[in-house]
Amino acid sequence: MSEPEAHANTAENLEALARSYLDAFEARDLERCLGFFLEDAHIDFQSGLYKGRKGIEDWHKDRFSANLRVIRIDGVTVNGDTVVIDAVVSSNRLAAWKVNSLSGRVTIRFRDGKIQEGKLAPRMVNPINLIRSG
Repeated sequence: MSEPEAHANTAENLEALARSYLDAFEARDLERCLGFFLEDAHIDFQSGLYKGRKGIEDWHKDRFSANLRVIRIDGVTVNGDTVVIDAVVSSNRLAAWKVNSLSGRVTIRFRDGKIQEGKLAPRMVNPINLIRSG
């Protein structure tokens, strides 16, 4: 599947771009992944901000070495220039903490058909709600 035209920022095209990026990520295709980002883009991940091509390249290499995998996508929404993906991930680092998988939210903001900003955050479950529903 080829990437949609960069100038056509329709909801369908932005969702297709986001999914194409995830495909490149799953394939561990670093150059293809980097091609989705603007030169001045950044990724906000945990307590770090990865800026520019070098920072984004380092972030990808670190995630690949940790074997970060998207194991399930629970939903994708598009609002203007932003795509939000609710997903479940696994990695060797999570496994080291005895965590098999973690729900998270990926927020991708596009500009001119490229990723301007990416933010990855875990989705925490309130343990009180588990007790009430359990």
